Amino acid sequence: MGKKFSIGKIAFGAILAAGYVALTLANPLSFPAIQFRVSEILLLVCFYNRAHCVPMIIGCFIANLFSPFGMADAVFGTLATALAAVPMHKMKNIWLASLLPVITNAAIIGLMLKIVYGLPFWFNAAAVGLGQLAVVTAAGAPLFRFALEKNKRVMEIIRN
Repeated sequence: MGKKFSIGKIAFGAILAAGYVALTLANPLSFPAIQFRVSEILLLVCFYNRAHCVPMIIGCFIANLFSPFGMADAVFGTLATALAAVPMHKMKNIWLASLLPVITNAAIIGLMLKIVYGLPFWFNAAAVGLGQLAVVTAAGAPLFRFALEKNKRVMEIIRN
C-alpha cells in the first residue's frame, strides 16, 4: 500500500467515523428540532485535511440511519454534511469554515422537514442553524484553534 492509503490513515478514518456515530447516538440532543449534535465538532478535522471528509460523511450516514426521521435524514443529513465537509479544507479561516455546517444543515434539514413532514421551513432552519452555530462555531472552532492547534502531536495526526 502506498502512503496515500496507509493502514494508519484508514484506521484513523475509521476512528473518526465511529467517533461521530458514538457521539451522535450517545447524545439525546442529536435529533430534535433544536439539536446540539456534539459530533459535528469533528467535522472541523476536514478543515485541516480533506482526507477526513469521507470518514465524516460515512459516520454521519451511519448515525442518521438511527434518526427518528429515518432514511430521509440519512440521505439529506449526509448531503448537508458532505456539502459542508468537502469545501472546508479550501478555506483559510477556521471560523469561516465552521459556518459551512451551520449553513448547509440549516438549509437542507429545514427543507427536508418542510418537504417530507410539512413542518415550517424557517423555524426548523433557524433551530438547526442555531444548534450548529452553538456546537461547531461557538464550541468547536475555539477548541481546535486555541487547544488542539497548540498540541503538535494531535495536529500531526490530523494533518497526515
